Amino acid sequence: MAKLYWDLIKMNLRTVDQVPLLWREAVQVLLDNENR
Repeated sequence: MAKLYWDLIKMNLRTVDQVPLLWREAVQVLLDNENR
């Protein structure tokens, strides 16, 4: 599920704030790892 939300953020269809709280931390980790 986290990757699904990550993909939506990458396509500019969602923001991190729109991700459900259950998945928000995992999605943020994916985004942070991408930026390293």
